[in-house]
Amino acid sequence: MSIDDIGARRLIASILKKACDDYASDKGCPEWCSFKDTCKLKQFDAEHCDAKRFIHSAWCATLCDGLNIDYEEYVAVCIKKHRLSKNTFKFVEQEIRQYKNNLKELNRLKNDIILEAPEKQEGRSNAIGNSTASKAIKISMDRKIVELERTQKAIETIYQRLCHDKQAVMEEYWKSRYTTSGLADKLGVDERTIRRWKQYIVYSVAAELNYL
Repeated sequence: MSIDDIGARRLIASILKKACDDYASDKGCPEWCSFKDTCKLKQFDAEHCDAKRFIHSAWCATLCDGLNIDYEEYVAVCIKKHRLSKNTFKFVEQEIRQYKNNLKELNRLKNDIILEAPEKQEGRSNAIGNSTASKAIKISMDRKIVELERTQKAIETIYQRLCHDKQAVMEEYWKSRYTTSGLADKLGVDERTIRRWKQYIVYSVAAELNYL
């Protein structure tokens, strides 16, 4: 059985709607979920996880193109329907603002471990252990370093996905050169658009961090 153009478009629209609805509706982690113990909010179910993977995939972007839908706007609608708590929103936004400071802190913590004197092996006063390997293990097990690296990667991943104008908005979190009004004038959009883009950025980073 063949499908005509109208039928294909209806099918694509149905898939996109289903993904959006599933993403916005969560019932809690199922017992079999591999992320159950590491998910901070413990709010993902099978449909939500599948939908999340789908809407951030190249397949979804291709389907949006097929209907002439702006992919970034589609993702924005999906993540906005699954709302962040006010405190989580502020936390993620602050993590974005502190990205460069946290990057410096991350490098400092790593350097402190790399430059510290190697420990002597037990029972062998003159023998130095494999300091490079032990330091690498120490870095990989440091909870502060792991958390900073996780946040850094999430922010950088989202930044690379953004269009040029949204990247400029994200950079304002780091440089603070313009007010919302000034940035709107610079990019040739209204202030409401800037606020909407900021919300999109925060929600996208939150999704990358598995808060959504």
